[in-house]
Amino acid sequence: MSTEQTKQTMDRYFTLMGSEGDFARCYAADVTWLVADTGEIVRGPQTVRNYVVTLHARLTDMQTLNFVVADDHSYLEGDCSAGRSRADERIHYCVAYDIDGGLITAMRCYGLGAPPTP
Repeated sequence: MSTEQTKQTMDRYFTLMGSEGDFARCYAADVTWLVADTGEIVRGPQTVRNYVVTLHARLTDMQTLNFVVADDHSYLEGDCSAGRSRADERIHYCVAYDIDGGLITAMRCYGLGAPPTP
């Protein structure tokens, strides 16, 4: 896919996510989410969607610092609050997206540690 097609896929994904739409429609049937820090893999559109919803509910004050789009891939660098006990600290993370045929096929998350319970 071209960079422009990849950007369109990601724009659709984030628009659906931001409007509380069913962003699982942007996932391939065999999509995976890898928690790189632990090696845990979440599989399947609805399971990954539920995982992402739970992750966003657990993390507060999320900010996108950089967002890069290339042919077939996209990368999001961000940070979020480390929690009430460490309110002055930020957790930095990166999510790498693989895209094929207008659908997200895989995501890898670096820096967030243990996954939330879906």
